[in-house]
Amino acid sequence: MLGLPYIALALALAASPIEAKTTCKCLPGKSCFPSQAVISAFEKKLSHPLIHPRPIASVCFPDDPSFNQATCDSVKANWHNGAFRTSIPQAAQFLNWESLINSTAVDQCDPFGNVGNPSDICFQGRVPWGVVNVTTVADIQNTVRFASEHNLKLIVKNTGHESLGRSFGESSVMLWTHNMQDIAFSDNFVPKGAPRGTKGVTTVTIGPGVQWGPLYEAVAQKGKVVVGGIGAGGSVGAGGGWPMGGGHSILSPFYGLGVDNIVQETVVLPSGEHVVANLHTNPELFWALRGGGGPSFGILTSVTYKTHPAQPVTAAFLVANTTNEEGRLQLFNEWVKVHPSLVDSGWAGFWPYSGTQFFLTLMALGNPPTNPKANATLQGFYDKISTIDGVAIDLELTKRYTGFQQWYDDNFIHSQNGIGFNYTVGDFSGVPVSVSSVLIPRANFESNTEELAKALVALDDARPFLVGGGVVAQADPDAMAVNPAFRGMLSDLTIALSWNVTTSTPQDILKVEQEVTQLADGVRAVTKSPGAYVNEPEILIPNFQEAYWGSHYPRLRSFKQSIDPKDLLIVRQGVNSEGWDEEILCKTT
Repeated sequence: MLGLPYIALALALAASPIEAKTTCKCLPGKSCFPSQAVISAFEKKLSHPLIHPRPIASVCFPDDPSFNQATCDSVKANWHNGAFRTSIPQAAQFLNWESLINSTAVDQCDPFGNVGNPSDICFQGRVPWGVVNVTTVADIQNTVRFASEHNLKLIVKNTGHESLGRSFGESSVMLWTHNMQDIAFSDNFVPKGAPRGTKGVTTVTIGPGVQWGPLYEAVAQKGKVVVGGIGAGGSVGAGGGWPMGGGHSILSPFYGLGVDNIVQETVVLPSGEHVVANLHTNPELFWALRGGGGPSFGILTSVTYKTHPAQPVTAAFLVANTTNEEGRLQLFNEWVKVHPSLVDSGWAGFWPYSGTQFFLTLMALGNPPTNPKANATLQGFYDKISTIDGVAIDLELTKRYTGFQQWYDDNFIHSQNGIGFNYTVGDFSGVPVSVSSVLIPRANFESNTEELAKALVALDDARPFLVGGGVVAQADPDAMAVNPAFRGMLSDLTIALSWNVTTSTPQDILKVEQEVTQLADGVRAVTKSPGAYVNEPEILIPNFQEAYWGSHYPRLRSFKQSIDPKDLLIVRQGVNSEGWDEEILCKTT
């Protein structure tokens, strides 16, 4: 029992105001920053010398020491090339994350502006101070320990396909894992620590720098398919943020989310320890890694995915034009109504729309589809919308493919062979972007048809993905950290807006970000679901904790605090990022 003096002291402390305490990362130029001798000693432990990059457009500025007109011409020619941007550490897919934007200024490096004007400066922005070209696990371990010892801002980039800038950061040290490109197959993979007699499965194990395009091709050569991300050119990373964020795919209704297909991962923890995580070894870490967001719980060094036998697929394409608002609303009404039965009959895919145009790029397993209801269900939708006044069907086509790989090659790699919506044009790089995501529950398609259709029609442009239902809905929602909302959703609706880099002010950019949130809020108001995809984050999203992780957030935060007490791996809108500023430089407690 506490004595009276202790009780009096406790009451006094409780009654006195607690002053806020601010702690910051140690940045270059500060007295706390390691000396050149210390940095040189650190470099000797690495497989390659540190890179100190300037923004890629610095070569276009006559007053910049790196000016080179020939290199500038090459940079400008590749400005919108996603593969080029993944191949170098200092470039992001979306320009705003290379820049430092606040309420008064946009510090960027724009090669298309007035580069000859002395007042037009190539700012360093959020391009890192130093880059570690990672080729070994020891590179990661040494960097983690160095950053932890000196309280440095540490970031991780594999490809730069990142919609919240978490792979870039002002005055940061970057772990660039792009060159860890190992791919290994197994016909009988058994996770470390599994009970004796555990049956092995067919798998592919990859390094964190592998991208989906090359991986799909390698897996197809083995007669297999793997659940993965879809993007024009195939440059989205397969071994970083995509699996750590949950990973949805056009193949998800058939085989589950990306996290449902992960058998094992290896990561470097904030302590510098390199560990294995699966259902039998470090199971709590494995739970968090599958959907908790990257790199909050560790820096990925490998991920092992299940592979599945490749089989023929049937693809369906539609291009419909609407000539009046009433016809457009009726089309969306029919689309919302058919959504559940379309999923149940075996279809998955994309349904982008823009202005007066509505597109479908759908896929079903089998050729013809294995589900006998697939063709009839889709044809029923076509028949209904063909009778709507103000709707003109410009394209209605079903095509057989030998497998997923042929479909992917035609529509996302060699787009001249594609049908309907041109994804190569639609999937942009080298531009600024503000995005949002809304996971739309099945219940809305079943019982809230008219209101949902109106909310969808209110958007001029959207890129929704029909990637829920099927196997996704069958998994235990608490078996891993990914948002439980994924288990009840059918489509993930995404909205993206851009702006003019050369002329936009901070106020112009803020207006775009606010508009994206307002558009998403219109859909959220109807769905009554805050669920969102952490890989498609929204800068102004209300309550990111609930949106990205739902009921799993308290468990994630508690675990995060236990394995990362120094807040080494903190990212914007990441687990335990409360109190940190937007650049994750200072924390107020």
